[in-house]
Amino acid sequence: MENWEAAYVAGIIDVEGTITLTRMHENEHRRPCITISSTDKELLVYLQTLTGGTINNKKITNLKYIKILLLYL
Repeated sequence: MENWEAAYVAGIIDVEGTITLTRMHENEHRRPCITISSTDKELLVYLQTLTGGTINNKKITNLKYIKILLLYL
């Protein structure tokens, strides 16, 4: 990854991202998780090519007309 790409990813994480400690199972230790939420799938696919991760849909019960995607790094 080039320096300008790393700076771009850092900016997107700063604006659209969340950094948390999470665990998948009760007996696991917590681990850092970076999540970027966006309605722009092209942006998330581009970030995925740079960093890896998975893209998932997010369900929102009160805003049925907005499709939000999450990139887990």
